[in-house]
Amino acid sequence: MNKKTGCTKYFSVGIATALHLLVDGLCACSLYQMADASGTSNLLALFLTYNILAFMSQPLTGWWVDRLNQKQPALLIAIGLLTTAVILQLAATAWWGFNFLSMLTIAVLLGLGNSLFHVWGGKTTVLVAGNDMRFLGVFVSSGVMGLTLGVLYASWWMLAGMLLLINLLGILYLSRFPQPQSLTPQPLATASSGFPAESSLSLPSSPFFTLHSSLFTLFFLLLILLFVMLRAFVGEAISAGLEKPSEVLLLMAATAMIGKAGGGWVARAWNIRQALVLCVGITAACMMLRTGNAPQLLPVLLGIFAINCTMPMTLCLANRLLPRCEGLAFGLLAAVLIPGYLLATNLHLTPNHHFMLSALLLTIAVELGMLMLMGEKRKKVLVGAIFVNILTNVPLNIYLLTNGISTEAVIVGEVLVLIVEALWYFWFVRKWSQACIYSLLCNATSFLAGILIQLIPS
Repeated sequence: MNKKTGCTKYFSVGIATALHLLVDGLCACSLYQMADASGTSNLLALFLTYNILAFMSQPLTGWWVDRLNQKQPALLIAIGLLTTAVILQLAATAWWGFNFLSMLTIAVLLGLGNSLFHVWGGKTTVLVAGNDMRFLGVFVSSGVMGLTLGVLYASWWMLAGMLLLINLLGILYLSRFPQPQSLTPQPLATASSGFPAESSLSLPSSPFFTLHSSLFTLFFLLLILLFVMLRAFVGEAISAGLEKPSEVLLLMAATAMIGKAGGGWVARAWNIRQALVLCVGITAACMMLRTGNAPQLLPVLLGIFAINCTMPMTLCLANRLLPRCEGLAFGLLAAVLIPGYLLATNLHLTPNHHFMLSALLLTIAVELGMLMLMGEKRKKVLVGAIFVNILTNVPLNIYLLTNGISTEAVIVGEVLVLIVEALWYFWFVRKWSQACIYSLLCNATSFLAGILIQLIPS
């Protein structure tokens, strides 16, 4: 790698990462400052407006950034929107006070500025570093720490300091990189990526094959989006019931930040597919270690670390599916975080619900890992394993939790699952011996893994 090119890449991503922390911190700080100043009235509308614009508008702002010939004006506009919001907030505090219209205007400006900054950062990181999970992970990692700092230490001093740093770093970035170029172009996939390379997706240009390729892309994109929404749900659910003083919140934010930054390095050195399975398995195991509604801190932190490791992996995969539309890919993944978060915060999960979710995720992770260890690489078999585990694991656990867990019921249930999964795998592999081996070994391994985890003292 050219030394100048490497320094430019690190410097560019480093400034964008610092800006990410400051932008998220400023938005949180501004909202909580308004909440303290205005009391409880209209706060729900205020926070909903901000979050909907900040997250769910990102597919639109990402699509727009993808079509800009020059990407840097997006950063300039984002900083302008955030600066205008803070100036308006200062004016409202000093002169006319906070009313619903002024708070709503500030929330809109913050949300749009935040949305535009994030897709600019994601797109720019791809331009200067290629679709490199290590740099993608570093860029996305700092936001959670910014949010936590902004919530815990909201003050005018913090708001003014963050705004000043955002403008200074923005000016530095725009003067140093007036137009980012693709400095380190990389292939869309490597041999160890565990995902099809662009060349493997090249199909004849007839309408049939074009439709086939589009459906393939849509199917896997939907799987990634569902996984990201599930990740948001699990990321909140895993710590439900845990007491969270400021020290614990900071520790959780630091753990999530390290996970996001480190996940790209893990997958880059190993394999995306295997790394995803391992991270999901660790998270599920940590969820199973919950004791009623009062989870222990160590399993929560380990689960938060593991689930956040998957963030740069899913972002990298989405970029591969949507080449030259990385802003849109970033925005789509950000948009589905809100439904996952809302489900986690509004659903009142019982210990049985936590057990069922963790058991399902652990079963999927263990059985996919077992299939990979047996040398299975066909996407249809691996994706099929996910669906058949949902179809068998959920009904079995519902029955056992509803009617009581007995040795006879477990044996009958496991035998039925073995038969169903053997038939399912035969549909794909067309060999009875291989289908039966897959079903037997996968179920035996997942069953034993679940028992061993439940034997760990809490």
